[in-house]
Amino acid sequence: MAENTISFVFPAFISDYRDDPSREVPVFHEVFQEYLSKAAGLAGSELLAFHPESNPLLQNELLNQYISYIYGCSCAGILLNSGIKPVMTAGYSMGIYASLYSTGSISFETGLLFIQKAYEAIRSTVPGDHYGMCGVIGLSEKDIREIAVHYNLNLAIVNCNSDHSFIIAGDSFHINVFLLKAREEGALHARSLGVSIPYHTNLLTEASKLLAETVSTADVHAPGIPVISVLSQEMITDAEQVRREVVKNICHPFNWLATQLKMFNSGVRIFTECGPSQALRKNSKFIPGGGKFVNWNTLVNTL
Repeated sequence: MAENTISFVFPAFISDYRDDPSREVPVFHEVFQEYLSKAAGLAGSELLAFHPESNPLLQNELLNQYISYIYGCSCAGILLNSGIKPVMTAGYSMGIYASLYSTGSISFETGLLFIQKAYEAIRSTVPGDHYGMCGVIGLSEKDIREIAVHYNLNLAIVNCNSDHSFIIAGDSFHINVFLLKAREEGALHARSLGVSIPYHTNLLTEASKLLAETVSTADVHAPGIPVISVLSQEMITDAEQVRREVVKNICHPFNWLATQLKMFNSGVRIFTECGPSQALRKNSKFIPGGGKFVNWNTLVNTL
């Protein structure tokens, strides 16, 4: 397997640990605990309660995001130390922070800071229980927009996973109405994502301005490995591009379908998801000609 065909991709949030490949990598627990201890000293001791089976912290949005970041950093570190170097990386939604860390663009501590400040900025500008997000599979973009217009729903399509797989954000009541109507229209799968923040919508524009105050003075470097923007599918190669991407990421829609195809068309043939739940791998089944996913533990264990 030629290493220049590989891309690391990083999920936004952890939904479960049923498919966790780390069980097959003995060193992972030690590496993860080192990152976890460091993060607990900076972001809060409640992180030390984490255990993937007994206390996975899935219900707390901020803690889940921290754990997702720590997992992604641990996984990428093991792969890189094993001699697996990707030709490019990408972060799905809030996976951007682990993606940037893996390229050397930001330190582990800076990634934690960005997560914290983004969450604080959002919570200071957006009411806590008024919004949500959902995923729908089996309807076209046209179908979704027609449902929203017909029922006067305040919603936004914030990500395209494939031609018939989308992420939607907006008013929580309207999300629930949409889910009901989407199922009636024949959606194969339609469910709430269990978050109360309308990520990637203009509702977070003010929050992005507050986040920019932190990002503008943070220690950011040009990525040592190219990063693909999920917002524009452009190559991020310098520090100022990184700063802009981090700020825009929380309030602009993205397109994972176009991002994965961009990487494939740039020569990537192997994708490995630096996370435990394999959500991006499952989603790739809906992207014909988009490359092959392999579990990251397989890459480590074949050395």
